[in-house]
Amino acid sequence: MQETLKEHICKIVQISNEEYLEIEDFFDNKKYKKDKYIIESGNTSTHEFFIIQGLVAASHINYEGKSHIVQFATEGQWISDVQSFNTGCSTNISIKCLEDTELYCISYQDKEKLCAISRKMEFFFRKRSNANNIMLQNRILLFMCSNSKDRYEQFIRQYPKIHRRLPKVLIAS
Repeated sequence: MQETLKEHICKIVQISNEEYLEIEDFFDNKKYKKDKYIIESGNTSTHEFFIIQGLVAASHINYEGKSHIVQFATEGQWISDVQSFNTGCSTNISIKCLEDTELYCISYQDKEKLCAISRKMEFFFRKRSNANNIMLQNRILLFMCSNSKDRYEQFIRQYPKIHRRLPKVLIAS
């Protein structure tokens, strides 16, 4: 069962149906086909994305031309280039759909407006940001302190549904 945006928000803060309808007005619903890019490196990431259905991957190509997966996101998860979204600078990652994907997106300006009028949503986005920072810290420590076999096993434990939808070559990258 796919998680709705309202269910996702209600995991952190309780909102009424009326509040949700107001919140939903700040988001756009978009659909992308498999192999299409949501964000391409070098552009500006003007939105954050909540995945309703599908699977996407954020990747970075280093100076040697090697692609590195930064993040996968599937139903009920968020993805963006955080630095570009918050500062307006050019992205250094691309986000590509690995499956047909439906998502909600919110612009930086609309997120700021929403947080200004709703303490609940400001709290929601802060808690979500904190959880993301913890996840990134743990991932950095995993890369620093683990071999590739241990990282793969951790990935399988942490994302038991995603790994079945991905070629192993993408997990390894």
